[in-house]
Amino acid sequence: MVNTYDKIYTVTSISHLIPVKLDLSKLNYARWKRLFTTHCKGFDVSKFILGTSTPEEQATEAWIKADVVVTTWIYNTISEPLLERVLNSEPANSHAAWIFLEKNFQDNKLSKTMELNAELRGLSIGD
Repeated sequence: MVNTYDKIYTVTSISHLIPVKLDLSKLNYARWKRLFTTHCKGFDVSKFILGTSTPEEQATEAWIKADVVVTTWIYNTISEPLLERVLNSEPANSHAAWIFLEKNFQDNKLSKTMELNAELRGLSIGD
């Protein structure tokens, strides 16, 4: 029997495929997300991070093992402090980890924008 997800087990490290480490201080979420989702599309596992798998699929051993691989991909492409935050949230699967990161960066976007605007208003010509 052929496992639908056999292709993902051929990747031992994804750092060369996703050279960007997601980091709260670098504001690189959009770039990281684009690279990560492209990678998932190539390996036909986008449904794991998007949460579009059916409950029947999620109950299979093949799905559970593949989800662990996708979750590991997430963990391996984020900064140490961010990894600690994700692990402390105890995500149940790759989709939960994905949503946690998405919410962190969407929430952070507004506060970072306000911070940068305030900094910009405080500059004088010649600074």
